[in-house]
Amino acid sequence: MSTALSSLLAKLTDATVRDLAWALASPNLLSGTVCDSTLAPSNAWYQGLLNDYQPRLLALDQDPEVLHLHCAPQRRLGLYFEALWHFFLLDSPRFQVLAHNWQQVVDGTTVGAFDFLVWDQQTQGIEHWELAVKFYLISQQEAAFDHAFGINPRDKLRRKHQHMLNCQLMLGNHPHVAPKLTALGLLPQRKRLILKGRLYYPPHTQHFISNSGERGQWGTAPPSSDFSPQHKLGWMTGSRASHDRRQNFIDSQGNWYIQVDEDWLASTQV
Repeated sequence: MSTALSSLLAKLTDATVRDLAWALASPNLLSGTVCDSTLAPSNAWYQGLLNDYQPRLLALDQDPEVLHLHCAPQRRLGLYFEALWHFFLLDSPRFQVLAHNWQQVVDGTTVGAFDFLVWDQQTQGIEHWELAVKFYLISQQEAAFDHAFGINPRDKLRRKHQHMLNCQLMLGNHPHVAPKLTALGLLPQRKRLILKGRLYYPPHTQHFISNSGERGQWGTAPPSSDFSPQHKLGWMTGSRASHDRRQNFIDSQGNWYIQVDEDWLASTQV
């Protein structure tokens, strides 16, 4: 996390406004790695968004009702993350939302959906954005990218990353979709892979997948009493305490910890 984002989060008191700031300016999940994609915006690009939008974030912190109303229907973390970005795009004078969750149906079959088609006033171009927020645990330090699993071990980092790159962001290239976009004047000139979240490592790890992405630790033992369990919507910035003491915890210093059981660990070794 950048110093600027950390400093801003320390000033913000509303949990949803804090999450919005984090959604915009937290680093790419795979920043500075061999598996990072050229389609991912630079962290400097995110920082630029934060710099321009910071006065609005401070104002929202004083009166967040419009943001709360926008995000209230979303109780799943991925949809909540998308709703935060949707609010920003609707609220920012720089961007115009041309399409959101626009399903593409070919001969009665849905071949995909655009998360966002966006007009960027600054670059004067149409962009296709695909978004995700993910939290993965590295079960083996060797070949870590291939051994990054979610709490549900069927959720794998490599699979998600490749699906976003090779399926979701390629939707505009589909032979039946591209002509429709061209006819409507909506063919994107740029694609953006916005994949954020946090990677959790076993204790004493020395080598990390990402140079600048957010990190936590995982283990099978309960964390110390300094850590408080977080509701799923609190996994981005904390401040959403939960009574579920089984999974994701944060302490007062901003350190994250996930507790897993032996069954989870065994399932990742297969």
